[in-house]
Amino acid sequence: MRWLVALLTLLALAGAMGCGEEKTVPDGQIVQALKLEPDSDNPVYAIGGDAFCEVDQDLLNNETEVGEAKSEPRLEGLVITDQDQSVGVQAVPPFDPSCERSARKALDNLGDE
Repeated sequence: MRWLVALLTLLALAGAMGCGEEKTVPDGQIVQALKLEPDSDNPVYAIGGDAFCEVDQDLLNNETEVGEAKSEPRLEGLVITDQDQSVGVQAVPPFDPSCERSARKALDNLGDE
């Protein structure tokens, strides 16, 4: 009977450890990693100040926000994330493809910190 109690306790602990909180990346870290500059006239950031590399100011700070954005039909092809899809941004068209590559790289590096 003791082994059964011990086994159930271990299973409960393993389950609790697997259900941790998702990691949330603060806006400031995303802004810094992508070198985002706010636009004074619109609710967007420009990557490195480039008008053809604008992203929505509503940054995607965790997996839940990334998942919700990716499921939006109006954002199809506009959500840029790290490799793990745990942090990202929403591109604003027209968006230069070279900006997407550099944004993905910066977001991947952010996840490594």
